[in-house]
Parts: sequence; structure tokens; C-alpha cells
Amino acid sequence: MKKLTTGLLVLVLTSSLAVANAQQKKDTIKTKEIEGVVVTALGIKREEKSLSYANQTVKAKDLNLTQNVDVKNSIVGKVAGVQLNGQAGSKLGETGKLRLRGAVSLLSDADPIYVLDGVIVDPNTIDMDIVESVNVLKGPNATSLYGVRAQYGVIVLTSKKGSKSKVNVELNSTVTVDMVARTMKFQNLYGQGAEGDASFKTFQFNPATMPAEWAVFDGKRHLADDNNYADESWGPRMDGQDYIPWYAWWKDSPYFGKTAKYEAQPNNVKDFYDKALTLKNSVSVSGGGESFMARLSFTNLDQNGITPYTSLKRNYLNFSGNYKFSDRLSADAIVNFSDGRVTGDFDDGYSNQTSGSFNQWFGRDLDMSKLKLLQDLKTPEGYSASWNWWGPDAYSPTGYEAKPAFWINPYTWMKNFRNYTDRNTLLLSVAPTYKIIDGLTARVAFSRTQNKSTNRYFMPNSLAKNGSGTGSSTPGGYLTLLNGFGIKDDQYTEDQYDGRLTYQKKFGEFDLTAIGGANITNRHWEGNSQVMDVTGTKQWLLTPDVFNFKNTNIPIIAKPYDYKQQYKSLYASASIGFKDTYFVDSSLRNDINSAYLNSDNSFVSYSLGASVLLHNLLPKNNIVTYFKLRAGIAQIPADLTANLTNPQYRNGDQPLSAEGNLYQTAWFPTRIISKDLKPAVNSNKEIGGDLKFFKNRLSFGVTYYDETRKDEPIPVTLASSSGKIDIVINSANAKRKGLELALSGDILRNENGFSWTTSMNWAKNKSTISKVNENLESIQYGDANTFSYVSILQKQGMEWGQLYGTGIKRDTNGNAVINANGLYEYEPNKAFGSILPEFTGGFYNTFSYKGLSLSFTIDFQKGGKFFSLSEQWGNAGGLLEETAAMNDRGHNVRDGVADGGGVRVVGVNNSGAPVDMYVEASTYFKQFHANRIAEPFIHSASYIKLREVALNYQLPRALFANTGISNMSVGVTARNPWLISVSKDNKHRFDPSELSQNFGEDGQLPSTRGFGVNVKVNF
Repeated sequence: MKKLTTGLLVLVLTSSLAVANAQQKKDTIKTKEIEGVVVTALGIKREEKSLSYANQTVKAKDLNLTQNVDVKNSIVGKVAGVQLNGQAGSKLGETGKLRLRGAVSLLSDADPIYVLDGVIVDPNTIDMDIVESVNVLKGPNATSLYGVRAQYGVIVLTSKKGSKSKVNVELNSTVTVDMVARTMKFQNLYGQGAEGDASFKTFQFNPATMPAEWAVFDGKRHLADDNNYADESWGPRMDGQDYIPWYAWWKDSPYFGKTAKYEAQPNNVKDFYDKALTLKNSVSVSGGGESFMARLSFTNLDQNGITPYTSLKRNYLNFSGNYKFSDRLSADAIVNFSDGRVTGDFDDGYSNQTSGSFNQWFGRDLDMSKLKLLQDLKTPEGYSASWNWWGPDAYSPTGYEAKPAFWINPYTWMKNFRNYTDRNTLLLSVAPTYKIIDGLTARVAFSRTQNKSTNRYFMPNSLAKNGSGTGSSTPGGYLTLLNGFGIKDDQYTEDQYDGRLTYQKKFGEFDLTAIGGANITNRHWEGNSQVMDVTGTKQWLLTPDVFNFKNTNIPIIAKPYDYKQQYKSLYASASIGFKDTYFVDSSLRNDINSAYLNSDNSFVSYSLGASVLLHNLLPKNNIVTYFKLRAGIAQIPADLTANLTNPQYRNGDQPLSAEGNLYQTAWFPTRIISKDLKPAVNSNKEIGGDLKFFKNRLSFGVTYYDETRKDEPIPVTLASSSGKIDIVINSANAKRKGLELALSGDILRNENGFSWTTSMNWAKNKSTISKVNENLESIQYGDANTFSYVSILQKQGMEWGQLYGTGIKRDTNGNAVINANGLYEYEPNKAFGSILPEFTGGFYNTFSYKGLSLSFTIDFQKGGKFFSLSEQWGNAGGLLEETAAMNDRGHNVRDGVADGGGVRVVGVNNSGAPVDMYVEASTYFKQFHANRIAEPFIHSASYIKLREVALNYQLPRALFANTGISNMSVGVTARNPWLISVSKDNKHRFDPSELSQNFGEDGQLPSTRGFGVNVKVNF
């Protein structure tokens, strides 16, 4: 991995220098103004030469290569210091987490804020077709003007605008097909069951206890006794001989009474998922005149999920305009609206009814085509027929044995369990600007963002009646399902009132740009949830499928919430330049935060930096055309929200019954908030340089940062005698240091021939916990995974985000300690390493020849750790290839140890004596859950992947003479087409950039790859 990354960097650098140097005499393009303008904090346009911090902007042509529906995937691999910890592509409507420069907070790992044309927005609501550029602000030096809300960085998006040209109409249409990229590596030798070859026996019909029609099976082979509901693949070796499959027992099945061949289904998991079609169509109209410019666009997104019965449908409407009332007065206006629905169950935790079965509890002999065909098959009692049933020997038409044991047919589940989320968003901004005198302008602005979502789910009686757990009509089984429903409403509204003065003036050899302003931000969260636990045991509908709050055996308790937060802010910035060479850049912001319970709620952010353009001090030459050194210091207090500093009463899940009456209960807050609570303070020192060579043909930037976080509020446990659980006090310290490199260039540039533009970035970050608390060495970050295999701890003196769990006990020489049964002794609370990577990077290229262009992005990371629960259970359940591998004696590990089989175990015993023995495969692989040993399932998160590819052809304009079409392009695209490399220990090739949890995965939905066709037409 390291050699490949270094090699890519050397290749780009040497190629750029050699080719550019060879061609500079042929280059007829005049030197351009390379000290351009970029959009920075608060939407303020700045000259790049005056900035004292790192700056990387990605333009529209490089952003949306494959018609992404989110900004996060669009910038990964193109900006140094950016890491995407994303969701699997099969999980519609969710994009995961973006990290800038790793992490530094002990308790939070939130996204940066996203700002569209000066307004903070939800990134999931943005249509990438409207985005003109993205500028990533990564540290306090760049983000201090945003104050307390910018502690994790800022993604500044600028939308496309109209122009003073003729009216332009653009049609953009994309069709994409998504499919499963990869599944885990399954074994295909042994099928469902728990007793190996003994799982089979000959059926003997018993007329006293069995349906009469089963007489047809007498004397035929079938899974015996508990092996029918043993939802694992420790069963018989698949021999291709006849047996009675699960679907042949029911008289309504088209296969009733027939046998099938007992053989492997190598692609059954992959076959469950669909090839999903996505249609994205947009139309935009832009133009303007002397007094106005405007752009209006509409986009329709219609996306099917790869998981059956799932979809995402969304509409986007965008307007941006500017009207010039006079030479002094103008106004900008933005309106963004979106609405849509996500349909389907996307649970990717342990034991979910799709990936939580396929990866963890399933039969390698199960024919997915039969499951799909028979998704509506019912037993004579009206229950859903399932591959996971109790079997003919235990069958009882009046008991729970007539129902599925653990699992319903996954198609039946996805078809009947209704779960959908409706969401609409609004962004509105109006900002008039008035030119008071030459050089002095005033701007006022009002903006509102509003996000509403409603989630509804319904467990119909057709599914719920299959439940056999407590609360069902036939208690005693394992599957707990109850007829019920739930509704969750959430709304977030943010209003901003902003006013600022901008002064720009040249005084001899001095240039001054000064900005001063004030801002009031009102934030409001409100919502309500009224939900039933439909996989629980206590609450159900009295009249089946009447989804009414009054129709429950126990009243549904409403859980409303309503809280507000206000910031009152003053801010200022100034940039002074001397001789167009020396620059001093500063900013100051004061935020008064209403979330704090005391009057000491005024917090200051600042930055101070300087830069010098060394190329202006050197003799003019054709090699170094731009050379800037920069340095700065900055400080940002961290934000705390109102619900943290002012805990609410929590409603109880059930009413209190007393003397025949029901009373709603509420839990008194069990957390104390220190009256002296203050925010953590992030302080940063940053230095760097930017160079451009050969008339801007090659650019190189380097940045080093050193950031500390002091006095972060954390919860500290109190004695039980206090009546409280913990108190939040200022206590913790952390730091991070890093290096970022960015290299880009036009290696070949020929307007009428072949051109090659490339960019590469690399970033190394190390985050360390300096202090937790005087009385604590560590604190848990986030939630532990299912069964508490692992947890993430922040431990003093160690890197951020340590993955802890139970490991294999080892002696001083690293040998595994093995007990008398050949199983591992274990060591609790073992550190496996940080979840953060050692370094990240990306490689972006565009090759073009006349009207044809090929672009692609490769991104990579080295290091970091993750845990796979699917791998643990996949092994325990006998699903994965290692459970049926050949051992060093040339026998399958499932063969008996006495017959040459078994898993070889090498180590030492508790006395230190050598151990070299074989253990039965089932015993070996099931030991890890019994003792919660996580170590074999923790892997390096290193990877290299080809994230996106786009091949486009711009048709010759001569083809459209006199048609009204100004230009037309067609292209083909690919998303995530190739996971090039992962760490050797990641043998099931999980994509580390698509993990559902911080610690790894609990029942991961599969990654996807997509291929599409795109057509753009301009009139």
C-alpha cells in the first residue's frame, strides 16, 4: 500500500516536471492571472494570494462526474485531508460521515457544516447539478468567521448562476444501473443443519401427528428434528442427491410432494438483490440582461434500491437570481425546495431480515429463486411458509411449531413490512446590497432553512401472526413480532438575520479589505414520536390492522420535544496587502450562545495569519511563476446544543396503572450540568506554502497544522448516593497534528490535440488524547456493538478512537495460550488500535482528445481498524469459506479430527509448554461468541479504490447547425467499479469507506457499483 501510494506521487511529480519543461517553449498560451478569486467563509470572495491558510476548490466539471446525488462522494479523493466513512450504496437516502483532518473531540465526530451561497444547509438536500464549485475549509484558521459552529470544518458550496448572455436551456438525463459489488466469501460444500451428515434421516410418516398429505414423503430423505430450524450451515455435505426441500411440504406449493437435488447455491445471497434502475432528469433555464441574471432548474430523481421493494423518489426545485435596481442597489435571491420519499427497510444491524440473515444465519443450499417465487406461500394454518421452520417431526398445527422459527422469507418481509420516510426541505435567502460610496458597500440578508421529515412504519397482521414469542397467540418460540405501527415527526428550522459592511480601498502601495457585521441565528427543533415496538413482546393492536392510536392494548405514549437555541454574533475581518506581496489576514467573531445555563455565554473566535509572495521578490522566470509562504494561528470555541446543556424530562414507555387509572410517567433528568460549564477551545497553528510552475502548468501545496482542544465537557460518573448518574464538567484535552500535500498540473495541454490534467493529494493526521479527567483514564465514545464485542474508548496518552475488545491471551513471545480443549484463553479489554487511518489520499485525472474526455478518481487510505460482526457470526454459523477449508493435512476442516480433519491450533498452554493439536471445526469457530473474542474479526481499514469513471464525448457543433442546439454531449459513467486493494487480513473484502458504524459493521448491507449513460443538451 505504502509503495503504491509513494509511486503514484513520484510518477505525477516527475511526469509533470519532465513534460511541462519539454513543452514550455511550444506553449503559446500567455501567462494568465493565476492569483484567482475563491469563495471563503460567509460566502465572501477573496483573492487567493491573500489567504493565510490552505485552500482547495473543486470546480463543477470535476465534481459531478457520475451524477452523484450527494456532495460527499463528489469531493472524496479530490481534496487533501478528507475521509468518507460512508454507508453502503444499497442504503438509500443516507450518505455517511465526512471527516476533515481526522477527529479531535472525545465525544463527537460530527460532519463539517455545509454552506450553500452563504446559508447553512443539510447536504442531503442539495442537487449536485446546481453546484458550481466546492471549497473545503478544514481548520480554525479557515473557519473562524463561522465561530462556534465550525469546529469540524466547513464545506462551502457555490451554486450556478445566470449570465448576461442569451437564454440558455440545458437538459440533463442520466440512466444508471446499480448492482451488488461483492458479498462475503461463502463456502459451498455444506448446507443447512447442525449435525453434519447426521442432520439427514429417512422420513417416517405418522398419521397420528402429521397431515395426511405428508404420506407421499414416506421413505424419502429430509432434515431431521432440530436441523430444520437450525439457521446455520453445519449440516450435511451437499451431494446432489434427492431430499425434501422446505417448500415441498405445503399442499399449496407448486412443488408439493416433489424432491429436489441437495446442492450448493453459490450465488444465492447475491441473487437476492436486484439490478436497480435510477433515472435522473433535470432541466435548467438561465440567462439575463443588463439589470438581472437568473437560473431556474428542476430535477427529478427516481431510484430503485437493489434490495427488493425499496426506492428513493425526490424532486428538486432551485432558483437563484440577482437584480440590479440601480448602480448602487442590487439584490440576490435563492430558493431551494425538495421533497421525496424513501421506501423500504434498510436495517443493517445484527439479525435483520436480509443481510443480517444472509451474512450471519442462513443455508448455503437455499435456492433464492424459490424464495422469490414462493414469497406469498402460506401453510394450511395461514402462516408464511419459511425455509426456517420447525420441521415435520416437531410440527403442531395449533402451536408455535406451525410458524417460522427465527426467519421469515426475506421477500415476504420486504414486501409486507411497510416503512417509509417523507421529507421536504426549504431554503430561502434574500440579500440586498447597497453601494454607499466608492469602496464601501452594505449588505443585509435574511435566510431560512427548514427540514421536515415523517417516518411511518406498519407491521401488518399478515407478518405479525407469524410471531411465536411472548405476546403472540402461540407463545414459546423465538420470533417476536406484533401487529403495530409508529410515526415519528421531526422538524428543524433555522432563521438567520445578517448585516455587514465591506470596505475595499487602495492607499498607495497598500490594499485594504475590511468587513464588519452582525448576525442573529435562531434554531428550532421540534417533533413527536408515537411508536410501538413491533418486534417486542408487550404492545399490539386490539383489532388487527386498524392503525389507530386508540386501538392498542397499552396506550401509545407520545414523546414530543421542542427546544430552541439562539446565537447573537458580531464578526470582523481585515486583509492588508503591501506592494501586492506582503499580506496580513485576520478575523474576529464573538458568539453569545443561549444554550448555556449561566450568564458567561459569550465566546470569541479569532484567526491571525500572514503570507508573502516570494515570486515577486525573485527575478522573473518561466519556471517558478508563483510562490507563496503562509502561516497563521487561530482559535474556535466548540458548540454545545440546547438539548445537552438543558436535559429534558423523558416520558416513560408505558403509563402507570393505579387504582384503575392510567397516568403518564416522566423520568427526572439524571445528569447534572456544571453551572460553570464552558465550551472546549480549539487552538491551531498552521504553516504552509503554495507553488506554481511553468506558467501555471504545475501546482503544489503543502500545509502543516498543530491543533489542541482543551477543557472539553464530558460526563463524569457520580456516586449512586447523589441520586444522579453523572455530571458534565470541563475536563478533557486532545490534540492533532498533520501534514497535507496537494499536487496538480496540466501534464499535456493541447487545445486541438491530446491533453492530460491530473491532481493528487495525500494527508497524514495523528489525533491523541492528552487528558480525560483527574479520576478517569478513559471514556467510551459512541455505542458498543451488538453483544458488546467491541467498544471505542478515548484513553489518555493513546490515539483517538481506540477499538477495544476481548483478545486472544498471549505469552511474552506472542504465542497464543490454549486450554486443554484446544480453545483459546482470552484477555479482556485489549486495545486493537485506532479507527482513524494513518493517512488518506486521492488521485484524479482527465484525459481529453478533441471532443472526447476520460476522467476518473482513485482514493485510498492506510491503516485504521474495524470490526465485523457478520464475519464472526458467518463463521459461527458455518457460512463462510474458512469453515470448510482444507487443513494442512489435506482434509477438510469439517472432517473428524480422527479422520484427518479439524482446525490446527498452535500455541502454548498455561504452563508455557508447546501445544500443536486439531480441534473440531464447529467447536473451534463457535468459541469466539461464547467468550466474546473479537480479535480474529478486527481488520485493517486500508484500501485503494477506483471511485468513479466518466467517459464523455462532445458532439461536433456542425451536426446541429440551424437546429437551435448549441452543444450536446453523451457519456458513460461508473461508480465504485473496482475495489482495487484491501488489507490481506480483510479477506472478505469489506469496503472500509462504506462501513455502517464507527467501529465497523453489525450486519452490513452490500456495497454497490453502478454503470450509467448521461446525455446533456444545451439550447
